[in-house]
Amino acid sequence: MPNTQEFEVVIIGGGPAGAATALTLARADRQILLVDKSDGSVFKVGEGLPPNAKPLLRDLGVMERFNRDRHLPSYGNVSAWGTPTLHSTDFIFNPHGHGWHLDRLRFDQMLREAASKAGTEVREETRMVKFVQVNGGGWQLTLEEKGKQAQVYCQWLVDCTGRASRVARNLGVKKSSEDQLLGFVTLFRIPDTALQSDRDSMTLIESTSQGWWYTALLPSERRVVVYFTDTDLETSKLARSVEGYTSLLDQTQHIYARLATYGYTLEGTPKVASANSSRLETFVGDDWLAVGDAALSFDPLSSQGITTALYSGLKAGEALQAHLSGDSDPLALYGENLSTIYDSYLHNRTVFYSYERRWLQSKFWQRRRLGN
Repeated sequence: MPNTQEFEVVIIGGGPAGAATALTLARADRQILLVDKSDGSVFKVGEGLPPNAKPLLRDLGVMERFNRDRHLPSYGNVSAWGTPTLHSTDFIFNPHGHGWHLDRLRFDQMLREAASKAGTEVREETRMVKFVQVNGGGWQLTLEEKGKQAQVYCQWLVDCTGRASRVARNLGVKKSSEDQLLGFVTLFRIPDTALQSDRDSMTLIESTSQGWWYTALLPSERRVVVYFTDTDLETSKLARSVEGYTSLLDQTQHIYARLATYGYTLEGTPKVASANSSRLETFVGDDWLAVGDAALSFDPLSSQGITTALYSGLKAGEALQAHLSGDSDPLALYGENLSTIYDSYLHNRTVFYSYERRWLQSKFWQRRRLGN
């Protein structure tokens, strides 16, 4: 194809799932292109990395670099769930040690740099504007970077576009959702004149009548605060404005107290993010597959998002490497594995939400208690 670059695999989306897939394939000497539309400057929610991610970082060969980046150690969770009293779940007995609160921009960039060092061609601030399946196999892609378009051909196309599942959805693959959960994300900062600094890196979780909250200290010494509720509830309308958000925040006990203790002040306005549980009807198709949130998405209560992104990226890369080497079985097993993970997650989600029984007439909690 004249004036067209050719790759064995093109991965759309440069988050943890995309970078892990690219890194795994590049280490197997495959010709890989990783396309990421972001410029690395916009805050990304999703900072919690549990201890069980440590073996994945080792398997990807990035543990040493990860440790140098000085992400904030997190030693567990404190929650008021099913009771107004706080209860702690710490990582002291976890065989992998503590978890982390990440600088997500630095973490994602580290993974892309590792993929690049392994041989992946990484194009940032680049978006895919069109993709067409070619007769006889493979894909013709049109990419745009800083207003200029270029043509690329690949044998396999990997969807790592997050919850949008852009590739799969454009191919007509259906995505089923279990709920309508939204997250309203804010950042808080301690004033320079504050008399004391916040050093509590435990994640704090608190349930309320129409949803739940969490807050976590970031390496930047800011706090991320997120409120979760359903799209159709009145609380969802309130949380979109600063006034409504702060009025809901004032009704919390522990989240409010944590912010007030250190004199935190709100930065900017709430940002809305999808947080529902969902999955594609199929994860692998003719010359394409989906990875990470593009394949299956989790309620943030599970703390599974980044870990599953890394795991599915590693396994997708291994399965695709085997397929390109002539063994198709691992791709089918990859899809079966993701289905098993999602079914197990749904069971655990139902169990955990059932622990909260203080608001039996609340629509939010009724839906989760009934498993709807």
